[in-house]
Amino acid sequence: MRMIKTSLLAHFKQPVLLNLDWVRHFNAKAVLGLKAVLGLKAVLAMLILNIALNMAVIAPAQANMIRDTEIEDFLLSLAKPMAATAGLDASELQIRVIIEPSFNAFVTGENTIFVHSGMILEANNVFVVAGVLAHEIGHLASGHVPSRGEVIDQAILTTMVGAVAAIALSASGHGDAAVGTVIGSNDRARRHVLKQSRQDESEADQWAIKLMDDHGYPTLPMANLMARLAKQRLLPVSRQSDYYQTHPGAGERSSVFLDHAKNTANASAVNAQPSAHMIMRFNQVKAKMHGWTDQPSQSLLQTSATSDADSRYLRAIALYRLSDLEGALDLIDQLISDDPENPFYHEFKGEILTSSGRPNDAILAFQDGLNRLDAHINKGQMLLSLGRAFMHIGDADSLNMAIPILEEANRLEPDWAFVKHQLGITYGRTGRVTDADIVLAERALMLGNDDLAKQLAFRAKSNPDATNIQKQLALDIIAQTDQ
Repeated sequence: MRMIKTSLLAHFKQPVLLNLDWVRHFNAKAVLGLKAVLGLKAVLAMLILNIALNMAVIAPAQANMIRDTEIEDFLLSLAKPMAATAGLDASELQIRVIIEPSFNAFVTGENTIFVHSGMILEANNVFVVAGVLAHEIGHLASGHVPSRGEVIDQAILTTMVGAVAAIALSASGHGDAAVGTVIGSNDRARRHVLKQSRQDESEADQWAIKLMDDHGYPTLPMANLMARLAKQRLLPVSRQSDYYQTHPGAGERSSVFLDHAKNTANASAVNAQPSAHMIMRFNQVKAKMHGWTDQPSQSLLQTSATSDADSRYLRAIALYRLSDLEGALDLIDQLISDDPENPFYHEFKGEILTSSGRPNDAILAFQDGLNRLDAHINKGQMLLSLGRAFMHIGDADSLNMAIPILEEANRLEPDWAFVKHQLGITYGRTGRVTDADIVLAERALMLGNDDLAKQLAFRAKSNPDATNIQKQLALDIIAQTDQ
């Protein structure tokens, strides 16, 4: 488990989350009132800026993201078979979890689904999680990410045409008409995007129904979710969930899922229940998520050291966050004794031991976890932890042991800047300065720091000991900074 603050904007090729209430604070009466105080030009500028900003709002630029093999693998175990059915390359599918209590999920690029931690914690049934993932896979399969960008481009064009007309009216002395023109063009743009958004949601729902049917998941839990969300239309916007605001038409969508559940000829699908294994994994993931997102003191009040495995798992995480490392280690040892083949118990034990200043013992725990990890699961995160344990020992032999481990972690997690940072540090500490400069330049490029990336790449290229391959890698980085 690793909590990182990351720039989400790096993941967004096209905006996919829309604030559909663009002119909430800019109704005609309010605008005319502002015009009397600030003047027409100032008000027109405010309107246009408001429109542009709202069209660009997709997600916070910075957010806490949780990277955890257990949580991601559970979600991928539900999503990958459905992605393959939808004709996507399931091996390329990624899921990332944002620490955010609201219920929401969305897609970016061609292969990444983002889910809020609140989606996992609020879901009362594992089939709800499967349904939400199926819906997002529907967006990917339908190509909605790039098409949504085209819709927004058209909406911005509509708004800007209205702005040009408003400027012309203003110059001719028709100030009130100019304001009305901007508001009118903004409203047309809003309706255009809302219409397309509803169409996209409907198409993604049809995909969700097909995928859930194909994989034996009932649609009734999704119908109940949509019915619950539809009630939010009576709430003030500030109290509506992100999912409701970014997935319009919940009432109609509830009917679609409900009608399908009622009319399906497959009675076993309607009444399907999750397998015991699926329930076990879902409960364990929820316990883990509660452990990392709830207040630790509250978690301890709600659990006991003699309760079920999920509660003890949650409690161990809470103790770890409170720096009671001995208490956390005692509980995780109990869990390992009860379920010695669970790789994630061993992984967490390794994290506790690393934090306790016992890197040699941590190495053994991480190796135990890796040896028990199923072959299909990405080992990058656990390898990163193992490599960092060797880094903690710090002698030359341990650092040289860490390098191939971190290189493999970097290969498996090529888009994770933190892995490159750890690898770069280890290269530097073993005297491999050119390798350190190159990998840290890649990290800087990934984080949008082109100046640092170019500086490091130039230094690597100029190193008299640099190989031809290293020089070419450095030139490639420099070329990317010049684009």
